[in-house]
Amino acid sequence: MKKLLFFVLITFVSAQSNEKILTLNEPLEGITSMKVNVDFGMGEFLLEKGQEKFAVTGYLQYNRKYTDSVFEYAHYGSTGILDIETDFDLSWSDSGKKNDDKSNSCEVYLSPEVPIKMSIDFGFGDGNFNLNDLQVSEFLMDCGLGEATVDFGENKNPAACKRVDIDNGLGSVNVSHLANANTQKMEFECGLGSMGLDFAGEINMDIDVDISVGMGSISILVPRNTNVIFEYDGSFLSSIDLDDFDEIEDQEFRSEVYTEGNPTIFFSVSVGAGSVRLSWID
Repeated sequence: MKKLLFFVLITFVSAQSNEKILTLNEPLEGITSMKVNVDFGMGEFLLEKGQEKFAVTGYLQYNRKYTDSVFEYAHYGSTGILDIETDFDLSWSDSGKKNDDKSNSCEVYLSPEVPIKMSIDFGFGDGNFNLNDLQVSEFLMDCGLGEATVDFGENKNPAACKRVDIDNGLGSVNVSHLANANTQKMEFECGLGSMGLDFAGEINMDIDVDISVGMGSISILVPRNTNVIFEYDGSFLSSIDLDDFDEIEDQEFRSEVYTEGNPTIFFSVSVGAGSVRLSWID
């Protein structure tokens, strides 16, 4: 019995010794813009608005046995740069073992006071990116096998956003309040996975949306009575589902309710063997 307790204690201490937590609590101090670079291999990730006077606060928890990590912040002149990286290394002998300590956990809170350019590579796990009230000047995301939710928030992005570009491989990505992103250029690519694109929010400018689908599926939601022009390039393997549209040219459609002079969402869609469905929301 004593030997068993000793073994359990050693195992617990060993697991604890492999666990590491990195933290950041960095003041804004003259920073007028930020760049956020994320390369997150596996685990749970949360990003959202933090305290006004702190450029970044948060933590990264990981197991040193399986992961090499970077969780660093530096500033160059008036630009703050946040780098987050997890290099996940799981050997074949470890792959069949059940061990919750293999996953990483990261929470990041950013100041809403400065424009932020975000470049995110998200591998496998659950990602939650709540951008409400953050000044997003550019948003780039590449999602592999994970499940990610991106919310531009119920309030319009206070910064002019250069572009929104999201690629999804085999995972599931849902993006909401896209009309509040405050950008005129959006690109979405979906390989074998699925994407949900919700254009709720304040549409006060024309928006060009390029969509490419391989064998995956994309569901689009647009507020009713919004001007929409939808054109696509597909094949006999493609599936396009549109409600309440008039065909104005070959493979080019316009929403039945269309008001000249109002802001318009222009969809340019390329579909292989996948599917795209556009529905209206009240």
